[in-house]
Amino acid sequence: MAMKLIHRDTMVRKPRAPTTLEDHMEHLTSLSTARFMHLQNTIDKELSNSEFQVDMRQAITTSMFFVNFSIGQPPVQQFAIMDTGSSLLWIKCLPCKQSSASTRPIFNPALSSSYAEYSCNDEFCRYAPAGHCGSSHECLYEQVYINGAGSKGVFAKEQLTFTTPSGNRVLTRPVAFGCGHENGEQLGSELTGILGLGAKPASVAVQLGSKFSYCIGDLANKDYGFNQLVLGEDADVLGDPTPIETETGIYYMSLEGISVGDKQLNIEPMVFKRRGARTGVILDSGTLFTWLAEAAYRELYNEVKAILDTQLERFWFRDLLCYHGKVSEELIGFPVVTFRFAGGAELAMEAASMFYPLSDTDVYINVFCMSVRPTTEHGRQYKDFTAIGLMAQQYYNIAYDLKEKNVYLQRIDCVLLDDYSPS
Repeated sequence: MAMKLIHRDTMVRKPRAPTTLEDHMEHLTSLSTARFMHLQNTIDKELSNSEFQVDMRQAITTSMFFVNFSIGQPPVQQFAIMDTGSSLLWIKCLPCKQSSASTRPIFNPALSSSYAEYSCNDEFCRYAPAGHCGSSHECLYEQVYINGAGSKGVFAKEQLTFTTPSGNRVLTRPVAFGCGHENGEQLGSELTGILGLGAKPASVAVQLGSKFSYCIGDLANKDYGFNQLVLGEDADVLGDPTPIETETGIYYMSLEGISVGDKQLNIEPMVFKRRGARTGVILDSGTLFTWLAEAAYRELYNEVKAILDTQLERFWFRDLLCYHGKVSEELIGFPVVTFRFAGGAELAMEAASMFYPLSDTDVYINVFCMSVRPTTEHGRQYKDFTAIGLMAQQYYNIAYDLKEKNVYLQRIDCVLLDDYSPS
């Protein structure tokens, strides 16, 4: 089941453009910082046994991609956040006790012939967030967020309908989801829910065959029409595998080293090892920048700085590594930065993935900055944690096989995938 991923800049009304280059840089950094904290809130709350407590405002503000699908019979269209950092599909449902106004139809389970509630005696009810019994013995869930609001409702199962990139419609078997009757004011008028693709049993990714893949093209081009998500056995499993570990629904990878061109950076492998809370490496579907463990960032920063300082003029803004010029001109021939994983898989970052241009419009002078930042920017407690962001994943197909416990990395232009072949 393949579907298009919708770039946030094509759907979300942009705020007024920052008036200075510094404002623009601050805005980009704030978005990626908010996503990082959303991830950490998810992990921290999971580890403290308070399930699914995350900051929904951060999730909405920082998510880069959304998905369209329909639910029920007859189908009602949904517009949801794609999130590999959570493990529940939930949507707004009627009747609404509390919810933000919606510009889209809200699903009414009473009108769907395929809707079925889980009983609180059903074994699957234990996978519902804070699952408990309702007055009619229905399974209820409660997804609480750290800022006080949340989503509450019935844990149920329903058929989903996806439209493929070639225009075909695919109907799934019934899958578990949260039918939210109390959703606070945070979701906004455009969004109707969240599609969680984490590793817990209630995740749609697990229920539909334990495989999924996504492919990202040019992030700077909101009109690039080939970004996609594939669920189930049809997932595009391409390239070299590397093992993953799952803990509380989060996927952790085995990063072994980083090289710049032919030079292997002097980073102790232990820097990337998962050895407790706030350590390890994840591949994130939401954050723009890559947030690197302190010791690894220091080595990469020094190497990149040594290469560029002799050739280009620095642009000074806080502690970001920025230079005057255009990525497409000044960085021709810049060595590829490669993240090397256990098993031989690699994520190769060319200049357009390593550096973010700030000269898309005439408002800004030509400046670009390194898209890798230190996790210690959020506090010393994160010094051994790494989150690899979407800039690093441009023109890669990322495939998860949850049964084999592998993730596959393949450099490719998404338009070349079979899912875009005429049917």
